[in-house]
Amino acid sequence: MTTRGALHEARIATLLRAGFRTWDEWGARSDAAHGVETLLRQEAHRIACTVAMLEAAPRRLLEIGTGYLTLAGTLRHAFPQATIAGVEHPGRAYVFAPTYRKALEAARIVFATTDLVVDGLPFRARTFDAVVFAEVIEHLPPSAVPDVLAEIGRVLMDDGVLVLTTPNLTSWTNRELVLRGHSPHQSPLRAIDGTYAHLRLYTMAELTELCEAVGFRVTRRAFVDQVAAGISPLRRGLRAVLAPARGAWPALRDTCMVQAVRAGRGGGGPCPP
Repeated sequence: MTTRGALHEARIATLLRAGFRTWDEWGARSDAAHGVETLLRQEAHRIACTVAMLEAAPRRLLEIGTGYLTLAGTLRHAFPQATIAGVEHPGRAYVFAPTYRKALEAARIVFATTDLVVDGLPFRARTFDAVVFAEVIEHLPPSAVPDVLAEIGRVLMDDGVLVLTTPNLTSWTNRELVLRGHSPHQSPLRAIDGTYAHLRLYTMAELTELCEAVGFRVTRRAFVDQVAAGISPLRRGLRAVLAPARGAWPALRDTCMVQAVRAGRGGGGPCPP
């Protein structure tokens, strides 16, 4: 990451630190296991990379999966003039808490709950010029993903941009899990407030194919690493040793990030393979 990017991450971390809250039991467990500061640095890096995929300032922006409001709050600071909406699954009880609603109001975020798979998005067609779909697709039943992506396309305006991020199936971390006899996917029995854990991870090629199958044109792809948290000193050392390989072979990195525009609309050609 460039110096400018690192400074940007530092600013994001400051924002997250100022607004930090523990919204539910799962968040409290994570805070206790890894430490708040480590998680803030990890989240700031993830968010900086995600926001960087929005190359032009949107006027009307939707975030799907507002979760703990870390990305939503940063998007408000990054795009102060934008109209921003967010949705989250109604099974997440904390989204009905008065403190959560006050945080949304303070950030001027229009909010709705929806079961994305069952009910779709509660917005009219061509409402947004950008949609951020970050770290959500891996939680969805795979059979529902094409319809969900098509629904996102429905609410995008002409030349609207989708930013999609998800853990990378082919990362070194996941290859290591398989070598040790574990799956990178998590059991369907592991449910969190009515939503699944990581049901299905994807390769970059699969994400491109899924987007193109429902009418998107992929215009940018990136592999990024995340700030490591919750790993042993041995695995941390191995990660450092493998850093040159991850640089030479980006598909070993932790996260896939995709920028896509609906096919047939303005802009450049498709992303090179």
